[in-house]
Amino acid sequence: MARLTRRFHVPSALRPSSARLDADAATRLVSRGALLLDVRRHEDESEPLDGAVRVTPDLIPTRLGEFRHEVPIVLACACMREATSVRVAHWLRDRGFEAYAVRGGVEALGGTAPAAGALVAEPAEEEGKASALSPLRHPRFRRYSAGVLFSLTGNWVEAAAFGYVVLLLGGSASTLGLIGFLNTVPNLIWGLPAGALADRYDRRKLLLGFQGANMAIAVLLAALWATDSLTVPLMGAIAVVGGSLGTLSFPAFQGMLASVVPRRELESAVAVNSLSLQFARFAGPAVAGFLLAQGGPTWVFAVNAVSFLGVLVAVAMLPGSMATAGEAAGKLGGAMMDGLRYVFGQRSMASLIILTLLGGLFGTPPVAFMLPGIVSFQLDAGPGTLGALTAAIGAGSLLGALLLLRLSRRSNKGEPALAGFFGTALAVAGVGVSGSIPLSLFLGVVGGFAGTVFVGLATVVVQAMSSDEMRARAMAIWAAAFVGVLPFGALITAGLAALLGTGGAVLVDGLVMAVGGVIVLALRPELAWLGCAALPEACIAATNPAAVAMEHEPELVGAGGRDR
Repeated sequence: MARLTRRFHVPSALRPSSARLDADAATRLVSRGALLLDVRRHEDESEPLDGAVRVTPDLIPTRLGEFRHEVPIVLACACMREATSVRVAHWLRDRGFEAYAVRGGVEALGGTAPAAGALVAEPAEEEGKASALSPLRHPRFRRYSAGVLFSLTGNWVEAAAFGYVVLLLGGSASTLGLIGFLNTVPNLIWGLPAGALADRYDRRKLLLGFQGANMAIAVLLAALWATDSLTVPLMGAIAVVGGSLGTLSFPAFQGMLASVVPRRELESAVAVNSLSLQFARFAGPAVAGFLLAQGGPTWVFAVNAVSFLGVLVAVAMLPGSMATAGEAAGKLGGAMMDGLRYVFGQRSMASLIILTLLGGLFGTPPVAFMLPGIVSFQLDAGPGTLGALTAAIGAGSLLGALLLLRLSRRSNKGEPALAGFFGTALAVAGVGVSGSIPLSLFLGVVGGFAGTVFVGLATVVVQAMSSDEMRARAMAIWAAAFVGVLPFGALITAGLAALLGTGGAVLVDGLVMAVGGVIVLALRPELAWLGCAALPEACIAATNPAAVAMEHEPELVGAGGRDR
């Protein structure tokens, strides 16, 4: 007997679902011209329903062109609580179709009932039973993850000291803002082309080239400082080049991550990668402070240069990747347009991108640019409080990354992702009005925690919902929506600060982010079941399993917990 798993989500079970309808309503709908699909799996060899088209779930994407958006689709299966048909209904709804799953499935419509014993279930299997760190079983992932962690730590060491070096060279506060703009604006310029490049060319070669160039820049910085040749204009130019190389590398990194673990463990692998990022973000500034005190900027740049060896060695040991973009998108522009159509052709993913855009415009700038002003003008405090507030945000982020290890394995990620989004917005708004240092520190922890949960789950969902051919481009679009708009968010926040003061600007940022999220959720309720609309492995519970939904859990062929 095939091994069956059972997953039960209480929050989903308490909510009604518009994806189900009873047999009588389904019959009336079909009589008025709706398309009836029999989506029983290959294992069920029964004859199809009268008037129904037999299409197994795995073939739905290949038959999508045969369906018309103006014609409702009624789906029937033979599994408990119509789990398969509900899953397919949500997948179709995510692409703009009006789709329904029949309560009771094939039997309720008068078809052949499933064979006796076909739906026998084993005892419930808790979601948390399997280890959230299971991707670490695979040697390739361990090597890749260790190399990326080593390199990320070096990147954060340099990032933490970069502004300080600008000040040492005679730069001003406005110069720091300009350098930050120059470093982040390449995300907007190169974001989409970077995704197309990663899908059209060997990602291994791209990463070796881009990261090798980044290493050369770090060596150049160390040499320029050691020879007293570094200037503020040179720092600005290097910020542009470094930001460009980072942007061009990001989609390739995400695509390589998907190649070092089985697909069923991709979500956990993304969560582990997020934990590495938060650890590097937490540890890097501390290391930078030590290096600046002991050896000055030369040591900082040299350590960052050495750290690139970690990722270069790890990537060099991985096999090359085949170009996946189709011949129809032979030109870079065609590949980018295909990526945009793919992402915005899925309602839940498109809505998630819009939420991410709101976060990039209004959630990130207060943290990236306004903390010194909050400490000075809102809290009337000094550098010690600034350090404590920054550490509070970092601690919350680290805690959020730890929770992400579990949430990434949850089928329906919509609820925790939305909680993270609105939690971030409210924390930002609270910091804007708080005049209490303890309250601001608490809100810093909450904001760091919630922000990491939202951003981490967004990354997990985009990775998991994207096909292999489109994954790098989808991640590039997500990154452009989040990091690419940061310069514009900084300008908006600066303008608000000039009118309302630092605290008022941060308050408005948080409120606009929250209100924008409410509007997006009202227009696109698909966000509540984010991550459920994926084939062939999708949310078993969907948005409302009134009871338990069951499905076959495919075995990993040839994986065996080892890499070949």
